[in-house]
Order: sequence, then structure tokens, then C-alpha cells
Amino acid sequence: MRYRYWIAFGASILLALVFITSGVGKLMGQSAFLLQISTYIVSEGAAAMVASWLPWIEVVLGLCLLVGILPQIVSGISTLLVAGFIMHNVWMITNGFGQEPCGCLGIMDRVFSGELSTVGSLYVDIGLVVLALAVYFCYPGRLLNTRPWFLRWREIVESPPAEE
Repeated sequence: MRYRYWIAFGASILLALVFITSGVGKLMGQSAFLLQISTYIVSEGAAAMVASWLPWIEVVLGLCLLVGILPQIVSGISTLLVAGFIMHNVWMITNGFGQEPCGCLGIMDRVFSGELSTVGSLYVDIGLVVLALAVYFCYPGRLLNTRPWFLRWREIVESPPAEE
């Protein structure tokens, strides 16, 4: 039971940090993010909607994972979101944009690693799906658990191992 907690805890922290970094980077450079995605999205209204909502969704999902509020539900939503990112990256690669910068981290791309290519982003997104699934399947608790991890870690870690 304890190893499942630590797997879920570590995966949720990593996933949360990626989502928060990505969302904040897009929010800090929102006009650049809008300009970048408007080259791939045909409708200007859809591009504006994605540029305004996606960073906030990522920040909220990241904060929920970081604190531990509804971790299984949030990781399920995160899996769907990252699956959408994967489909977008595959579309970009099949249309010849594999080496183009993905803009995944907004202006934080330049801070961490320079420009992350679409192919590199695909590999990162596959890792994010693995992390989200680890949180979903390894989190020891009820599906609708709203109690933050820092208030219940001791009861999970110190609980006696279940008899088999």
C-alpha cells in the first residue's frame, strides 16, 4: 500500500509541475502563444479560445494535482488533455511540422531548454500520460477524495500492510 502512495505522490507532483510551468509560461506570453497556434488553427475564434482557456486549465489541473484534491478525477482529465496534445503532435508531424517549435511551455521554452520540437513534445506527452495513469491507478483512496495529501500522508504511510 505504501509503495502505491509514493508512486502516485511522485507522479502527481511531476505532472503538476509540468502543467503549472506550461500554463504559467503560456499566460506570461499569451500573445506569442496565440500567434503561434493561429498558424495551425484555421478559425481565429477557436485559436483565441484555446489561447485564453488552455493555460488556465493547465494551471488549475496542476494545482489540484499538487495539493491532492480529487487526484484520480484530475488525472483522468489530464490523460484526456494530454491525449489531445498527442493527437495534435501526431497531426503536426504527419504534415511535415515535426521540427517546428511546439510552444508547449509558452515563454518558458526559452528558460528551460530552448525551443522544444514537436517530436520532442510527443515524447514528453507520452511520459505525461504514463504519469497521469500512475496517479489514477496507484492512488490509494476513494475516487472523490478531496482531502489534501499533506493532511493524510501519515495515515497512509504508517498504516499496517494489508494481509494477503
